[in-house]
Amino acid sequence: MLSHEPQSSRFLPSYLRRSLYASITMIAVLLLVAYSVKWIGTAPFLYWDERIQDAIFPDTAAVRYQLLTIAIFITSFGSFRMSLIIALGAATLCWVSLRSKAYSFAILSSFTAMWVLNTLIKEILQRKRPSLQHLVEAGGYSFPSGHAMISMGFFGMIFAIWAMERKIRGRSLFLPCVLGALLILLIGLSRVYLGVHFPTDIVGGYIAGIIWLVFTVPVIYWRARMKLPSTPHR
Repeated sequence: MLSHEPQSSRFLPSYLRRSLYASITMIAVLLLVAYSVKWIGTAPFLYWDERIQDAIFPDTAAVRYQLLTIAIFITSFGSFRMSLIIALGAATLCWVSLRSKAYSFAILSSFTAMWVLNTLIKEILQRKRPSLQHLVEAGGYSFPSGHAMISMGFFGMIFAIWAMERKIRGRSLFLPCVLGALLILLIGLSRVYLGVHFPTDIVGGYIAGIIWLVFTVPVIYWRARMKLPSTPHR
């Protein structure tokens, strides 16, 4: 029963309304997490941050230091310039190939929202970056990780759209789910490996991105389902 699906002409208001709810929820949850940590005390969280950093951050004498080039390549996908190029390319592909303005709008809005909201939340919380040697240039504050938010909220939207198209056509969701999860995980790990983020920064970015997807993906899927030709009854 699809009585709660938005009408075709109501897609944009529905999507914008859900985006607003997602943004408010995202900010509220991350502020609640941050101030709860301050109330509980930062020692337990810093302890686990440091333990994970010790396991991932490369010692110059360690074999894992050889992964530096790979980590820099992976982390580049979460940069503003690279994600902007991907956003424009993916939006154009959806518009031209799939003839879906809704997909294009969802991709571009996810890209914009993740960067704007990340900047806003960082300015509110102002957590300093790790004191480790930064293996790549990184400015600004640390929590939540912008790369983690982009990987989950923006790339997550792209892979969700791919999964929607496959589901609508009765195909397996294995490929978009596995590849999406792998890219998101690797981008987050790369930030810790490069010494520019605490693991909790990555978790915060992932939480923010998940909140965005939970609110916005359903209305995109409903829109895609509505555009299907109706099947005649026999």
